[in-house]
Amino acid sequence: MLTLIATPLFANPALFTKYETVRQGLLQNSLRDVQVSAAKLSAAATKAKQDGIAKAADAVAKSDDLKKAREAFGALSDEMIKLRASTTGDRPAIAYCPMAKKSWLQSKSLAIANPYEPAMKECGMWKKD
Repeated sequence: MLTLIATPLFANPALFTKYETVRQGLLQNSLRDVQVSAAKLSAAATKAKQDGIAKAADAVAKSDDLKKAREAFGALSDEMIKLRASTTGDRPAIAYCPMAKKSWLQSKSLAIANPYEPAMKECGMWKKD
């Protein structure tokens, strides 16, 4: 079972919170948690008529190993960053890994936790809004 670490409420908690659950699964190197969480995000995105997010989350859910899940998470993050740009209020920050050349969302109140490079979880920087 996946335990979330102080997940803040964002402007669209149904999607941002589920996305954070996927990211936490990657941080814990748990393919099963990633697949289950991504499937829940896909369903919630479909219900919210966020087809790009639903499709990207489904690709993560169908990944058969962590490497593929991390690759698919990059596309999911891109879709979530687009959603973030269209929302107001409390939103997750955008982080970037120069090694993987990919971005992701997370709370800025937490230390950088890179979902792409398991050996370098602290690698990354905050991007300006």
